[in-house]
Amino acid sequence: MDEQIAVLDNWDDFCSSLDKKMIIMSPYCGEVSCEDQIKKMSTREEAIEPGAPAMGAKALCIPFKQPKELSSDAGCVRRRCDNKAKYYTLFRRSY
Repeated sequence: MDEQIAVLDNWDDFCSSLDKKMIIMSPYCGEVSCEDQIKKMSTREEAIEPGAPAMGAKALCIPFKQPKELSSDAGCVRRRCDNKAKYYTLFRRSY
């Protein structure tokens, strides 16, 4: 499982790693409205390859073991989110 987790702070890397069926660990503000936007923005109209998921990403959990400490100015991974990140959260596409 560890090989399938990518620790990412960048939205573009977030989406491309989702397309590779990775589990993403990214800084997240914790707001439900932001998660809704992440799901919407990461949804694909068509699957990248036959049988690949195209659904949007959803938050799975906040791991007890964080990959690193967030800096005081760390923002949420979602582009255009003005909130500060509270913790790293695991995200994955729904199947």
